Amino acid sequence: MEAILREFVEVMGKQNNILDQMAVLGEQKQRIIIAGQIKELDSLIQEEAGLVAQLEKLENQRYKLQQKLDLPGSAAKELVEWVEQEYPQIKEELEENVNRLSYNLARLKAINNHNNELIEQSLHYIESIQAILNGDVAGTYSDKGNLVDEKSGRQINLLDTRA
Repeated sequence: MEAILREFVEVMGKQNNILDQMAVLGEQKQRIIIAGQIKELDSLIQEEAGLVAQLEKLENQRYKLQQKLDLPGSAAKELVEWVEQEYPQIKEELEENVNRLSYNLARLKAINNHNNELIEQSLHYIESIQAILNGDVAGTYSDKGNLVDEKSGRQINLLDTRA
């Protein structure tokens, strides 16, 4: 049982290493999104997909080990308490990995939220520029919310395309 538990902790450590790498990639993506470097962003997304695949394999491995351990409860706190009673020599390493996992997940969530906000801002900027260049039509809507008579609005176009 102790060997399975040690392997469980080892797998969690590997998961944390991958999550660290994903956080670094997420921070790189922020700089790339701000700079508008699409090709570089695509490259990072592909690298990130490889890390996600590795993480999925490790998560499956961790889950199978957890099933073998037949632990009481599935919460990390309960697991640490059980290990403290049954295998105190492993408790510190397990607790460190659990805390690191919690930190990494919160960190990734914050990075991803920020990246999503940056992407949204970029999309709004692109839409604004398109509206300026191609003209913006104020739509009229029916009482049911459907767009009505879209072509009757006056289009404003800043670029003269007649030449």
